Amino acid sequence: MINFPELNKVEDVAVYPRVSSDDQQERETIQSQIEFAIKYCDLHGLNIVDWYKDDGVTGTIPLADRPEGQRLLEDAKAGKFKTVLIYNMKRLGRKARITLDAIYQLEEYGVTIKSMTEPFDTSTPMGRFVITLLAGQAEFDRDTLVETLWHGANRHARLGKWLGGIVPYGYRVDAEGFLEVNEDPLPGNEDLSEAGVVRLVYHLIADQKMTTIQVADYLNALNIPPSYVVNKRKVKDRGKRKVNTAGIWYPGRVGSIIKNSTYKGIHDYGKRSKKDREIIRREVPAIVSETVWDVAQETLRENQLEGVRNATRKYLLRGIIKCGCCGRTYVGTSYSTGSKSSDGSRPMKAFYVCTGKSAYKGPSHEKCRSKNIPGEWIEEMVWAECVNFILNPGDAIKELQEGMNVKRSLRNEYFHEIDLVVKSLEDKENERQSILSLYRQKMITAADVEKQLQEIMEESMNLEKRIKQLNALLNADELVTVQFRNAEKLLLDFRSKIDKDPSYETKRQIVKTLVNKITVYTIQPPDGSPQKRKAEVKVQYSFESPKGTDDTLVRADFLEASRRSRAVPAAPIG
Repeated sequence: MINFPELNKVEDVAVYPRVSSDDQQERETIQSQIEFAIKYCDLHGLNIVDWYKDDGVTGTIPLADRPEGQRLLEDAKAGKFKTVLIYNMKRLGRKARITLDAIYQLEEYGVTIKSMTEPFDTSTPMGRFVITLLAGQAEFDRDTLVETLWHGANRHARLGKWLGGIVPYGYRVDAEGFLEVNEDPLPGNEDLSEAGVVRLVYHLIADQKMTTIQVADYLNALNIPPSYVVNKRKVKDRGKRKVNTAGIWYPGRVGSIIKNSTYKGIHDYGKRSKKDREIIRREVPAIVSETVWDVAQETLRENQLEGVRNATRKYLLRGIIKCGCCGRTYVGTSYSTGSKSSDGSRPMKAFYVCTGKSAYKGPSHEKCRSKNIPGEWIEEMVWAECVNFILNPGDAIKELQEGMNVKRSLRNEYFHEIDLVVKSLEDKENERQSILSLYRQKMITAADVEKQLQEIMEESMNLEKRIKQLNALLNADELVTVQFRNAEKLLLDFRSKIDKDPSYETKRQIVKTLVNKITVYTIQPPDGSPQKRKAEVKVQYSFESPKGTDDTLVRADFLEASRRSRAVPAAPIG
């Protein structure tokens, strides 16, 4: 007896259409593949069991990592079909390894792959050979396309165009594709723009020496929205940013703004790429000056270093001493010195240390080799110079007066910020009344009221704290602007204060007024021995010394700060 196959039996198949976002923009949509598959199956008498549509999914990731690709493998393992139809081999993958792995995975479950537009079928040896060739061709086509796109992108990048990605806060892209500073008022706050917020952040860090935590709390209290909230940016279902971020400033975001060189007018295209590619540096419109940007970096590093030291000693010359080797700021710290006491501990001694020893990355990529300066020695020397000037100012009053005029100009900025904070406080009160009104109308619960009022109270407290800080700054400058209209009166006041036992705050105020900068130059010995290095300290004042110069130069020979270090007295050298 001869057994004939069932002529009316219909083969069950699955259809896998896929396009990436680039495919959709350039050539085709997933709908065109679906329509083609329907006509193909009608023509060949095939029954479509299910559709597995990966829309907007790249072909460079494994089949199992795609949403519908994973479901396809699960159903293949369950035996729901024996054949998978694809429009062409590129739908399966854009890399040869990805394509072949998908074929082998499906073959393990007894499922073959058939292209509706290409002459291959993985159920035959020739078909498997052909698909290997086609997979290699697909990867070659993709790599060639990527290389072409990269060359085109690099060409546009050199012209200064913005080539996609998140636009930095404070900027927008104009009609021609170039970055421009965004000065449009923020919603609900006509006094500030995104660019204005960036300038405020740099002002608080560089000039006010605030930490990123303090700045973030301050911006949140002012109800200044981050860019996601301002722009109501639509976010795809996939990717790193799956949902809109809340309207909250975090310290890390503040730190990112400070570290971003775009704000000083320099943008490095390709820096964030994970692949080895050319970094293109181009100029963009700056929001802050390079000087302000550099000062903010220094403040950020100082805050980080000071935070880990947890020092209890107050350093009189904090933020004033600069390194002559790398240009960074010296910060105060303490080291254990001398012999152990009966309890096994060593006495602590204060030093000023260059931050470049921990963070410097110059052309040589080496840490700074500057000399540490004993804290007590340099503080006593500078304080003695200041006292001597206060008691015997000579003809230096005119120069001091000019320096005071510069400090006076900052007062307008303080007043403007106070107006901004006061307005925000008024808005907080309106928010509070609105919440209470909603509660009276029984539109929100008591728990919601308590939570929201607590948030408003905390934000209001931060704003009030900032007003106190600004008023304190204004009161400190009052010496310059109101009480002391000229330098003679200022010196008379200083003279009365040093006659008593001046506090740290008084000394700090006097030093900041009279000292412009202190620079430490490290002198390397001929033999290069680190133990024989010497320090040359140059103190630049706001006045001329009795010798007719505005600085004092001191060469000192210190032992390096260590567990047994001690200072060797220094001698002035004219």
